[in-house]
Order: sequence, then C-alpha cells, then structure tokens
Amino acid sequence: MPNQYDVIVIGSGPGGEGAAMKLAKAGRRVLMVDAFHQVGGNCTHRATIPSKALRQAVQRLTECNAHNGARYPDLLRSAHSVIGQQVAMRSGFYTRNHVDVIHGRAVFVDPHTIEITTLRNMRERLRAEAFVIATGSRPYHPPEVDFQHPRILDSDSVLKLEDSPR
Repeated sequence: MPNQYDVIVIGSGPGGEGAAMKLAKAGRRVLMVDAFHQVGGNCTHRATIPSKALRQAVQRLTECNAHNGARYPDLLRSAHSVIGQQVAMRSGFYTRNHVDVIHGRAVFVDPHTIEITTLRNMRERLRAEAFVIATGSRPYHPPEVDFQHPRILDSDSVLKLEDSPR
C-alpha cells in the first residue's frame, strides 16, 4: 500500500462511502479509513440498517400473528444477517473501485499527514493532498429524556439487549 494518496476519506458511512466512490471513479487514488472492523459506519452497524431490519422482523411477526416463541435474540440474529449482507456488498464497492481500506483510528499529524493506529495497534503515517472527514453521528439524547432508565432505548442500546423486551 503506498504512503501517498490523492484523497483519504475518514469514515465509511454513507457520506464517506459516497465521496470515496465518486473520487475513485474520477480517477483519484483513494484510501478509506474506518475505526470499525468492517466498512459501513454506524449506519450499517448500529443505527439505520440494524434498527430497520429489526423493525421489519417484528412487523412480520406481528402481521402474521406468528409469535411462535420467537425471542428477541432470534430477531437480532436476523438483523445481524442483514448487516453481514450489507458489509459484503459495500466491501465489493471498495474492491471494484480500487479504494484501499484500513481499519483504525486516524489522527492528523499535519495538514497533509495522518497517523493511523490500526485495530492491531500498529501505527502507520499516510499522506494525501486532501481529506474528507465523514465520521458520522451518534443518537441524539434530548436532555429531558432519562436514557439511564432501563425502558428507554436508543438505536445503539436496543441492539445490545440480550433478553426479549416485555
């Protein structure tokens, strides 16, 4: 992998992925850096895709009145299957468009250099003429809502439940 790129994109969610693909198709040498161990960002792994897949599974059960002992962990497995399909599809985008991918955290050293600490704690410095910072978002917690309450969940915490909600 070269140490010099035209553009380094930080964050592989929808914004970062879109930027990386457009730049690669325009002939730029592009690197994608993502802190997660798979591409897709929070949209794929924590928020939009998993919560929608979970909601769809619950709706199907409700519409069919087919609860048949279905438990929340079973529904989560279904959502994780959808996530796996999304990751495979997105990984293919990077491969087909010749975008290098490194999984780790990026820190700017100077305006044209970042240091990446990989998930294996290896460090590597890379340079680029330009950067796209697309590190995404996190769930909004309005101050008047007690998110410490066990019955109040956001898109991250709902995916961490181990037992069926009642």
